[in-house]
Amino acid sequence: MKTIDILNKYKSDTASKWREDAEYRRKNARWLRYSTMIALQIRDRMSQIGMTQVVLAEKLGCTQQHISMLLKGKNNLTLETIAKLEEALDFDIIGKALIPVDGYVQNVPQSHRTYLSEPDQAPYGKE
Repeated sequence: MKTIDILNKYKSDTASKWREDAEYRRKNARWLRYSTMIALQIRDRMSQIGMTQVVLAEKLGCTQQHISMLLKGKNNLTLETIAKLEEALDFDIIGKALIPVDGYVQNVPQSHRTYLSEPDQAPYGKE
């Protein structure tokens, strides 16, 4: 049996959406990166204070499934949602990621500066 025959025998009846998924990730790379950073901060904070997804969902008035989706870092979060998360977790999410516009970087780890700048550019405030 030829390789092509084996491949045809096991191919799926439904078309793959890998190309559409890749194009979506490329088109939305910037906010997806921010969403992932926020999701990681939320996960870390939940771990620090021993909070479960169920408890966070109750505090936010949503479902555990919604929290699970947020923690995957693929949601385009609104400022309102981020503010609610900050309140529920008693934690500053946005302030930890922002770099002052005057160029003075204060208490911001190098790893965060890298995420907040484009790969080919120097971090904000650095020339």
